[in-house]
Parts: sequence; structure tokens; C-alpha cells
Amino acid sequence: MTDLSNAAEKIFSGEMTIIDYVCELSAADSGREDCPSDLFYWESVRDARKNGKKLVFISGPAPLEILYALDCVPLYLDLLPARLSQNPVLTAKLINEAETRANASLCSLNKTNTGLLLKGVLGVVPDAFVSLPIPCDSARTACTELGRIVGAPSFHFDIPLRKDSRSLKYVEMQLGRFIGFIESIASKELDWEALKYRMELSNRAAELLEKCAALRAAKPCPLSSRLTIWNELMNAFAPTQEMEKLLTKELELCERRTSDAFTPCPDGEKHRVMLMHNLLWQGITLTEHLEASFGAVTVLDGFLFGARERFTRPDDKDDCFGVMSRRMLEGSRAHAAGASGDELLDAIELAKRDFSADVFLFLGSAGCRHAWASMKMVSDSVQEKYGQPMLLLDIDNTDSRYKSENEIKNAVDQYMDTVINKK
Repeated sequence: MTDLSNAAEKIFSGEMTIIDYVCELSAADSGREDCPSDLFYWESVRDARKNGKKLVFISGPAPLEILYALDCVPLYLDLLPARLSQNPVLTAKLINEAETRANASLCSLNKTNTGLLLKGVLGVVPDAFVSLPIPCDSARTACTELGRIVGAPSFHFDIPLRKDSRSLKYVEMQLGRFIGFIESIASKELDWEALKYRMELSNRAAELLEKCAALRAAKPCPLSSRLTIWNELMNAFAPTQEMEKLLTKELELCERRTSDAFTPCPDGEKHRVMLMHNLLWQGITLTEHLEASFGAVTVLDGFLFGARERFTRPDDKDDCFGVMSRRMLEGSRAHAAGASGDELLDAIELAKRDFSADVFLFLGSAGCRHAWASMKMVSDSVQEKYGQPMLLLDIDNTDSRYKSENEIKNAVDQYMDTVINKK
């Protein structure tokens, strides 16, 4: 694999593209039994044109079943900064590029995407761009910037903050226009049987993911949680056979380890962690550190992992489009941007009741300030209700120059030593 130190030089000199580099990173992950590898997805993006598919850049939880049914491959842009954050030199260069040529108020995640598109180093060219921004200023501004830079036909969803019947009708109206837009890009009409097949694959993936999540409630927890990663992958290729295969393998591993009473903690499980964070790919390293140093296994991560709504009436078009529209409305919760305090408290209650969590860590991104006010209220409520202090730590989910991995670990270590273990 290309060394982190010279990857940026190769990419900026044109010797390597971002997509090829991400494929290398993903291939390196495949050596671990309990680490998900999304190599197939990145290869499908890289080879979309060669395989006769249309490549559609997406930002936000777009209705994937429609895209795949029309022989389109979606590149979910939010996955790129999460992957590239493993290389701080490359990420810094991309962020600097965006800061000199685009809106400087964007968060580092959106700056990374903007920078790689401005620099022209991605390695693939889209046939269309679809945005479905979460309700934060950076995301909405970035969608405008990206639409301008991409230079391909664009469709922008307008997702309201409210989640009521009027909002749902508004999204459903846009969904109808979206189908016409994608049909024009694919040069074909949507075939309902093809869509039904993709909806069934989505149902299977959702069911498998929920089973994997439920098994992490076992004592001891069979493996560190990868829910955030799987959640992100679900926004890229849930309606595929490959996603079903990956989750089937994950479920088999969970079941085998649960039966064997396996724990990833070398000295046995002592604590159970709910790790709340924004796309912190290094969270995998942090969970391993907690296991090795404190016997603290991560049973839940991310913000809200709820059951995905299924397609239960596949022959009823209105019902199916209603499911897709409700998913888009719920997708505004991504990275906690649209989650209310009550919803976050429900997530804490779930972690306490069903997963026996006794450690709560919030690693909030500097670029997601809209989440901080609600998290302070949640922290106060958890302290009052459970007598449980939470660690609220200010980080950057993409740019390690803001706070390094060692700084994050040191802060978590102090919390575990003084607050949890009372040393």
C-alpha cells in the first residue's frame, strides 16, 4: 500500500487518483476478520463507466433503490473525507485548497470534498449530481458549491426540518421529479420489477444490520461496534447483493463469538461504552485503545442507530415512495444535525437499558456547532437522571491538525481514570 507520507505527493502530481488511493486503503482493511471492507463499493465507483453504468455523485441519504434500479452507481461523497482522514497530510492539502478557492465557512468534511473536486484529483467524472443536505449551514452551502464545481446536471432536494404529514407530502412531490431526472440521465424508464428487486435487497440489508446491532447487547459484547461505518455504507450500497454478503458475514461472526463468549478486551470486559461521534474514522483505533487499556468495549457508536423502515407493500407504488420519503426526512438526523434532545436522550436510554452502557463519550466535531447546545442539555439530563458524567470533547472529524489522535486518547484516558475508575 502507498505510504501515507507520499500518497499526497503522488495524488497531487497526477500519479494516483483519490479513488485508486481509497481502493488501496479499503483493501488493506480486508485483512481483519472483524473490520468491514468496502473495497467492492469503491471498485464499482471506479469502474462504473467501464461497466456501462452511470455514475451519480450524491450528498446525503438519496433514494438508492431508484438509482440502482436505473443502472446508476452512486458515489456517496461523505464517505471520502471519512476515509481520507486517515492521511492527515493529504487531508490538510485538500482543505487548504478549498480555503483558498471556495467558501471558507465550510466544515472540514465539506472542505475536503470541495478541495478534491477543485483540484481535479478524484479520478472519476459524474453523469449527474444529487444533493440532499442535512440541516446545517455548511452542508447546504457545500451543496451549492459542489453543484457548481461538478459541472454535471444536478438535482437538489429541499428537506424541511419538520417531520409531519405536510413535510412528507412535500418530499414525495420532489421524489416524483427526481425519478424523471434520473430517467433522463439513464436514458431509460424506471422498471418496477427492477425497483422491487432493489427494495428487497434493502430490506435484507436492514434486517441483517439490526440483528448485528442487537447481538452487541450480549455479555460480553462479541466485538467492537462498527455501526457508524455500516450506517455510512448503507447510504452508499444497501440495495446490493454485496452489502447483503458483507452483513451476513458480520452476523455469522457475531453469532459465533457470542456462542463462544468471546470479548475483544484482552483482560476481560469491565465497562460498556456508548461512543457518540461525527464520522470519526479513527474511532476504530480509539475503541481498540479502550479495550486494551480499560477493558471498555464499545457496544454502540454513532448518534442514532434505529431500525430502518422496510418496504412492506412492494406492489403499492405510493406506499413505497412514502417509505423512501420518510427515510429522507429521517436522514436529516445524520451526524446528529437534525436530532432533537429528546431523540438523543432516547438513544441514551436504549444504551442504558438494552446494552448496559456505563460510559458515555461525545466527540463533537468543531464543524458541527449546531449539535453542541443539544448535547450540553443531554449531558446535564444524563447526569441528573443517572448520576452519569459524560465526556464532551471538542475534536474535528476530518482535520487532525485541530486535535491529534494522541490528544483525543489522552483526554479519554483522563476521563476513564478519574471519572469512571476514580483513581
